[in-house]
Amino acid sequence: MSWSNEREQNAGVWSGLDQLASLPDWLNAATDPERVLRALALAIPELVSGALTISARLKRGDWIGVYTLTFGETQSSGPRVVVLRGTILPPDRLVPPGLTADPPAFGTVGWRSYLPALRIAFEMEPPDAALASLPILTDPDQARALLERSIRAAAPTYAGLRIEACVPTIMRYTPGSRCTILYRLNYPPARTRGHDWPEIVVAKTYKGGKGEHAYVGMRALWESPLRHIGGVRLAEPLAFLPDLNVLVQGPIREEETLQQTMESAARAHTPAARDALHGVVRQTAAGLAGLHRSALGIGPVRTWEMALAEVRSVADELADAVPSIADVAARLLAWLEARAAEHPADSRVTAHGTFRPGQVLISQGEIGFIDFDNWCQAEPALDLSLFFRRTKDIVLGAQKGDAPDGESSRATLLAMADTICAIFLSEYERHAPVSRQRIALWEALDLFKLVLHSWTKVKPERLKNSLFALERHLRSLTP
Repeated sequence: MSWSNEREQNAGVWSGLDQLASLPDWLNAATDPERVLRALALAIPELVSGALTISARLKRGDWIGVYTLTFGETQSSGPRVVVLRGTILPPDRLVPPGLTADPPAFGTVGWRSYLPALRIAFEMEPPDAALASLPILTDPDQARALLERSIRAAAPTYAGLRIEACVPTIMRYTPGSRCTILYRLNYPPARTRGHDWPEIVVAKTYKGGKGEHAYVGMRALWESPLRHIGGVRLAEPLAFLPDLNVLVQGPIREEETLQQTMESAARAHTPAARDALHGVVRQTAAGLAGLHRSALGIGPVRTWEMALAEVRSVADELADAVPSIADVAARLLAWLEARAAEHPADSRVTAHGTFRPGQVLISQGEIGFIDFDNWCQAEPALDLSLFFRRTKDIVLGAQKGDAPDGESSRATLLAMADTICAIFLSEYERHAPVSRQRIALWEALDLFKLVLHSWTKVKPERLKNSLFALERHLRSLTP
């Protein structure tokens, strides 16, 4: 094949990506908080004023939204929070019967409503039955007893630990999937003398086996040389409670995350902010190389082929709802698969699995790594590519709205993100070898996955940014 023919064939890889460039109007409208809130106020007399947050996702062919309403706050009482589940009906979908019948009172089991202008069928969000330990973890008295018992059993250091009280704060909650709770602990004054007991601990509960998996990996890393010579702080794994599926871990001091540092630098766009950011990026790269060199030799294996199959699955699910996407996805993924066959994978290392700037904590010039829920054995490109993709997502996200110079601003921000990635890679290579070709292929796959998830999770601004980054990345891969 001649060079010109190869270039023409490669250009066809991204030629159909414009079909993914914008979400349909009916989907954008049904996930616009202001429009939905106005429509709900007409349907629900109790909703005089309030706030609404929306989280939507494609599930088994339907876009399902979790609509969290906060309203009714007065001087004598706090706000009322009601969580609704909304099924968004495409224009060609028939309205299910019974939606317009008289429902029970708003906020009670069986309540439902239909907004014809936005084509959303609402019902009350079912109770979270998947996280059975949540009532215990969020109750201060029950949580105090649970934490005291589990931490005392962790090690001889904590054998005499007595917790007087704890204050739980929910930090992250995905209904039916996971919850992260931070506890501030108070001890009897006489008990703390001579002890280095944590003032803060974190409990995580999960659906499935991620909690135990995270605990095993954290314990192995805690006992490895990485904890002492890797230049990275780790959270101490204190306990895993299989009957409740709860992981308990110690704290890592945090002033800000690397993600927040990136966001600040992208907004400030000053030499001082960039220099400070680049210094932390180099620390992070050296720390990741240390993690990869830890060579634990345990854990599940994750390969390029598995990641490719996962993205194909997302594309297939989306194509069921939006058939025009099928050919574009198939062509791009086949091309990436062929290119990957030309560049063998590096040897497997101990990988974080979901390594992103938000998992890097910064405090007094030191860094720490958190969230080892998906640690595995994989080629190093898995971690580096995800870090690079997320870096571009964060920096491009500093641009809000549709300014007239939107594409020019995106190009400037993407160049800033590329510089961050180049600095990271250069520092990483000072400590460990890695195939740049494999990183580039993994990153293309990660960027395309982000484009698909911008559809499945209804993120219009992220879609513009991720598609912009993907097209330019693909051009860098072709002659």
